[in-house]
Amino acid sequence: MSNVTTITSSELETKALQAQQPVILDFYQATCAPCRALEPRLEAVAQQYAGRVVVYRIDIERDLSIAERLGVKSIPTILVFRQGREMERLDGLITEQQLRTAFERAAT
Repeated sequence: MSNVTTITSSELETKALQAQQPVILDFYQATCAPCRALEPRLEAVAQQYAGRVVVYRIDIERDLSIAERLGVKSIPTILVFRQGREMERLDGLITEQQLRTAFERAAT
């Protein structure tokens, strides 16, 4: 079972911005090669932090309004939220180590 769930704009407020625990948002597009390359790394790290950090994916083709609202200019982009506030942003070629560091900061 995946530890990463895709959400839509109608779920953003309740699932991500109002969440009590840290939330990681992965902005992607199905046709984006770097996004596809990031997916298994994201899944692996998300599994290690299951129960401490919630991870959601947002398909910018379907929900571009979320990306625009949050100032996402390129994909893949990872946003780390804590209590509704953005704490960190990663974009471009994101390494597994960068993911681990972001998850660790979010979880503590």
